[in-house]
Amino acid sequence: MITSGRLALVSIRHVYVASIAILAVLFLSVSTITVSPELTRDIIIATAILSIVSLALETGISFPLLIGGGTTFSTVTYMAMIFMLPFPIPAIAGAAVVLIADITARKPLTNLVFNSSNYALTFGISSLLWHVLRDGNTLLTLPFHIFSLISVVVIIVVFYVLNVLMMDAYLAIVSKRSIFYIWQSQDLGYLLPCVSLEVVGVLLALVWEASPIVTPLLFVPAITTYLAFETIQRLQSQTQQAMIAMADAIDARDAYTAEHSHRVAALARRIAEVHGLKDHEIERVELAARVHDIGKIGIGNDSLHKGGPLSDDEWEIMRKHPVIGEQLLSPYRQFRHEAAIVRSHHERWDGKGYPDKIRSQQIPIGARIIAVCDTFDAMTSSRPYRAALGREIAIEEIRNNAITQFDPQIVASFLQVMEEVDKVRPINREQAASMPADEELPWYSSLP
Repeated sequence: MITSGRLALVSIRHVYVASIAILAVLFLSVSTITVSPELTRDIIIATAILSIVSLALETGISFPLLIGGGTTFSTVTYMAMIFMLPFPIPAIAGAAVVLIADITARKPLTNLVFNSSNYALTFGISSLLWHVLRDGNTLLTLPFHIFSLISVVVIIVVFYVLNVLMMDAYLAIVSKRSIFYIWQSQDLGYLLPCVSLEVVGVLLALVWEASPIVTPLLFVPAITTYLAFETIQRLQSQTQQAMIAMADAIDARDAYTAEHSHRVAALARRIAEVHGLKDHEIERVELAARVHDIGKIGIGNDSLHKGGPLSDDEWEIMRKHPVIGEQLLSPYRQFRHEAAIVRSHHERWDGKGYPDKIRSQQIPIGARIIAVCDTFDAMTSSRPYRAALGREIAIEEIRNNAITQFDPQIVASFLQVMEEVDKVRPINREQAASMPADEELPWYSSLP
């Protein structure tokens, strides 16, 4: 059964794709009617070669993206098309290449229509703009003037912005997130490599015009750019997964804290959503929560697994784990925001926390959220020296410590999340009633 919300999402996506397709058809129709490019032998040969190479690259090498999808190595030849071929040939050739590649990959009809329309508009508008700015010149015959450089830079920027904007708007509709979040999480880290490939494409067009025989040499810097980019992406992804695995291993050292970071992260994400944080901030809070106790790797088992209250000296050692966690994470660029959150997740709203005794708004909002989640999960989990507190008692304890230990606004969002959980708890109780006694459902099972 399709809900009204899901139906609305499908409708918006289809309307968006249809709008892009109609614009692309209108643009190509008007362009082909009003402009008649001279199809010389050189133009036909260049179009054929660039199209074939683009298709080979489009179906061969691609850059994997962290949240799915990819960006192709064919950016080089696409940019060469725009600077080498007369308008509107790049729009027609580019859209045809993408369409054939998608058909070969057996992509859904929506993807076929959107991708080919996106590229038709991206190539077409970029090519038209170059047609106007170059004023009859080629790259080789451009006057030695700052305006010539600006013209080339404008085409590079327009090509990137048009393609990314239309694609990110589509992904924003599908994922129900902001365009800025999609760009920041998916495209920002790839900005320099993508622009570098576009620049190589400009050089390809320039060298082709000057001496076609040496153009294959330009694929050396292009491939180098790709390999450098792919290596960086892979290392960053592996580092992030390694840190999360290390944090999970630390939780697993003690049967009483197993899955602790998973539960804290799930609750922290929901509170961040209810609190109205932006998408990229929610992701940071969730990631920081997953690794918030990673600094406990520097705490000995005698203190970490002690079967009773810690002594003053042991507490002094235990209080070092947020700093150790920050020191572990801060060298890595992908944790540059999360490191500060991890350092401050034991600070208090009244300034009596640790390690820096900062207070109120000085504490990163992610740390304020994790402080509530961490405390709640600790109270509702058993320890060797005490049984778990009841859920209602723990909630009341959080409520009573607003303004002193916790940010009162975060506590309000926490209480709202707890109310949402209560609304589905009767369903869970009915399910639990039919289960064996040793399969009691955890309170957090209803969280998304």
